[in-house]
Amino acid sequence: MLLTYTTEPGKHFEQLTTTGPYAGVLEAFTTGVKLHTRYGQLWNDTAHSTTTVWASECDRVIDTAKYFSAGFFGLEHKKIKLEIVSEDAARGGDTLTPGDTCLKYIEDTVDGHDYGYEMLYKYRATYLSDISKRLTKENEGFNFTDEEVYSMQEMCGFEIIVRGTSQWCDVFTQDEWLSFEYARDVIHYYRAGPGNKYAKSMGWLWLNATANLIAEGPESAGPLYFTFVHDGDIVPMLAALGLFEDAEHLPVTEIAKDRKWKTSQITPMGGRILFERLRCTTADSGQKEVYVRLNVNDGIVALDGCSDGPGSSCPLNGFLEHIKTRGDISGDFKKTCGLADDAPDQLTFLRQGRAETEEEKTEEEMKERAEEEKKEKKKRFWGF
Repeated sequence: MLLTYTTEPGKHFEQLTTTGPYAGVLEAFTTGVKLHTRYGQLWNDTAHSTTTVWASECDRVIDTAKYFSAGFFGLEHKKIKLEIVSEDAARGGDTLTPGDTCLKYIEDTVDGHDYGYEMLYKYRATYLSDISKRLTKENEGFNFTDEEVYSMQEMCGFEIIVRGTSQWCDVFTQDEWLSFEYARDVIHYYRAGPGNKYAKSMGWLWLNATANLIAEGPESAGPLYFTFVHDGDIVPMLAALGLFEDAEHLPVTEIAKDRKWKTSQITPMGGRILFERLRCTTADSGQKEVYVRLNVNDGIVALDGCSDGPGSSCPLNGFLEHIKTRGDISGDFKKTCGLADDAPDQLTFLRQGRAETEEEKTEEEMKERAEEEKKEKKKRFWGF
């Protein structure tokens, strides 16, 4: 049986999926609806002001941001601004995609970006040969290479995303799938996660900027911030934060069965990390105190050493102290990445616009009413 996936690979590959029950467009839109149900009031309270949403400069990331915004803000809301942040290397530390701007990470062929692939190949060698032999024996006349077998395993997930089902999933045993799962953990762990020496510095940029907004508070900084990036940009932030950090690096000779780092749980398709700033009345003093809680893919994850607040949250001061400590561990981004002294060293764009004054709001409402009256007159004149 010959399957044709697309007659226009340049149009469809590497893009947000549009078909099947797990389509990326559906996931993004429904996530927007889900989060509006949970956090919509935060936006409704300030709906008179323009809200900015940020996305890195990649078609599928931009489309994700658009479909999410349609779900969260509605299709016709006029005061939502999508700001696209270039992935160009010249942006230095003022970026959503530090993996494209950290020069040493890109150029270091031993410990940089390719380190993840090196460790992946080492682990794959422990299980793929046995599968190749089995499949060759079961399919006389074929001689499957390790690379082909691994591609078959990858096809299971890609076909499910596009079509909803895949016969490739039935080719392998449960143990073989567990080996594949671990292979995916290994590559992400060593390519941009805790196992890569550049990761924490790269992830520190967004983490530090977000922590500053949380410390500033919604009255000054605004209540909502949505940023859209690649999964390879989320992973370094988690490394910088110290979340899902194992005591020892993942081995490549066997599966670490008790590991915290599982890609399927950390960055699945449509993965998301939410930082919630909570204001709660304490039982002891009756005073309102501020806490920070981490929500990873709809599951609350406690911050190590700071989770004694409501709902496994961390008191604001404890959270900021944790971020400072992690910053010391992460190191200076420009120095780690070998950037020039005059290169940007922090995010400057992550800021909501100021709220409109009552005068500006009234003027805007008058303009909207005038426009509606003009449309109504045209409709009465032409009859449609």
